[in-house]
Amino acid sequence: MKFTAKHPLILASQSPRRKELLALLGIPFDIVPSDIPEPDPQGFKSPVDYVRACAEQKAADIAGSRPEALVIGSDTVVVLGEEILLKPKDRQQASRYLRKLSGKAHEVITAVCVQQGAEEVCFHESVKVKFYELPAAWIDAYVDTEDPYDKAGAYGIQTVSGLFVEKIEGDYNAVVGLPVAKLLQQLTRAGYVKVEGAHDYAK
Repeated sequence: MKFTAKHPLILASQSPRRKELLALLGIPFDIVPSDIPEPDPQGFKSPVDYVRACAEQKAADIAGSRPEALVIGSDTVVVLGEEILLKPKDRQQASRYLRKLSGKAHEVITAVCVQQGAEEVCFHESVKVKFYELPAAWIDAYVDTEDPYDKAGAYGIQTVSGLFVEKIEGDYNAVVGLPVAKLLQQLTRAGYVKVEGAHDYAK
């Protein structure tokens, strides 16, 4: 089965994880990262509002100069209670995040916003993740690597820190950074993507 897109596809992210997941569609795409600063989480009513705003902002940043393209913006946050855990700034913050997550369930929310000209399709996926109790020595050893510092919540389920995870409830790929199956559903429903050989695009 092969998918085709009605418009040129752009991923507004330099994340290698999102690149790998989007490539599963088999549709050629360009990478044009958005470097617009992310807003302050304190200005939003909920983590969902915040992460959706970040995804929309990234897509809009690139779509403004590429009206012919289908631009995909995405953002991921880790939420413990009502606290949003972003990418750690340093070793101390990474250690603090992991101590908080140890032995507890938290939520990973990934939002996706797709823009083409004036049209927009946005959605989010929430996943429940449960950590094992983490020995202090594990946390110390992990934060001494480079792995935690480009990942929300200071861990990546697809890397060695995936060994911290006891179980998840939801889409694994959403935790990695892009719920690509739901993205495909949204794009086909909106008429942006179709199976090769199927009927014409809806719009």
